[in-house]
Amino acid sequence: MNKVKAYLIDFGHKILNVGIVSTDEGVRRRHRFTNMVLIVTAFNAFHHLIMNGLHDFWALLPVNIYNLGMIICALSLVFVHRYGEFLAAVLLACFIFFGNSFVVMAFGLNSDLQIYFTLAGAFIFMVGVQNTHVYLPLLGAGLMALIGVYYFASDEGFLMVGDQAFRRELALQAYVNAILINCLLIFYALSSLYKAEQALALEYQRSEKLLTTILPVPIAERLKAAPKERIADRVEDATILFADLVGFTRASHNVPPEDVVAYLDDLFTTFDGLCENYSVDKIKTIGDGYLAVGGLHDAGGARAIGFLALDMIEQMNNRSFLGLDTLSLRIGIHRGPVTAGIIGDQRMTYDVWGSSVNCAARLEAQSLPSRIHCSEAFVAAVQDTFQFTNLDVTELRGVGVINAGYLLRQI
Repeated sequence: MNKVKAYLIDFGHKILNVGIVSTDEGVRRRHRFTNMVLIVTAFNAFHHLIMNGLHDFWALLPVNIYNLGMIICALSLVFVHRYGEFLAAVLLACFIFFGNSFVVMAFGLNSDLQIYFTLAGAFIFMVGVQNTHVYLPLLGAGLMALIGVYYFASDEGFLMVGDQAFRRELALQAYVNAILINCLLIFYALSSLYKAEQALALEYQRSEKLLTTILPVPIAERLKAAPKERIADRVEDATILFADLVGFTRASHNVPPEDVVAYLDDLFTTFDGLCENYSVDKIKTIGDGYLAVGGLHDAGGARAIGFLALDMIEQMNNRSFLGLDTLSLRIGIHRGPVTAGIIGDQRMTYDVWGSSVNCAARLEAQSLPSRIHCSEAFVAAVQDTFQFTNLDVTELRGVGVINAGYLLRQI
């Protein structure tokens, strides 16, 4: 059953896309609706052709010729989309308005065939609400045709005069067909709208996910709430972690580029997951370096950074080989004030600046492989949670002399 349904849906999709060459999805959507109306018009004309033929084919020959011509014209118009965005819709409107005027003249107002003029409203779906300069003339032409037949058509017309039973039958056919056509066109229009809304919702979810991937969630929320407001914060108690791969530059020359990228992607994706687990903000990667900051949006960032650093060393030890070379991770941690904010427009980034960031970078540069070099400021904040080596006097280039030690383990 599902295979049959899938086949019918695929077949219907192919039919509705016959003759459509535009690559603009908006134009393609309108052309698909136009094709739907063309198919419905052809089917309606075919229905009247059969019913008229069964009643009295030769007496109704002029109308039968008209219905046959309408079928041919409607099915042919699907191939004119390539010659103009609105050409098929305009030509169909002309055929319907002139053709229906003819059949109303032929059978008279008592046939109620003039109800088909009410379908002129559906042309808005064929040309689009943004193209009222095309739609309004079409709507006006339909109204003029309707007014014209009411003024110039007789009650009986000139075919099958006096056959009231046939006219009542025509009226019933016209009302039933008009209702079914309206239902079908509205259903198709609403289905297209629903699909468009679903696609829009999916794109919105993707953009939301992308935004929160690029920026921390609190920053992303602030940016959405006030897109034009500059985001720049002073954080007095942030904890900065710098990590760098030891031996990476040498090792990367000895393996294919795709292996290098795969290695970094796997490692840094793991680090990203750890940052998310500990509510730490991953700021950026710099080559084979990794920068993360805790405490930018809530308290407790120092302990989170400590646990993060220990897990990063453990994860690195589990994947230390790149090709035939052994890599290790070197980490530096400092606690202090930073400035944080968004820079750029086309490729915006959330970054941190200040002497505290520089201090963490220098601690990392003077750290040992597979070790976590920490400043006294960080040690003082988390010494009840982690065990450290004794602090030593350390001179950092561009920073000066500070006390620093190595993080060993959780207490």
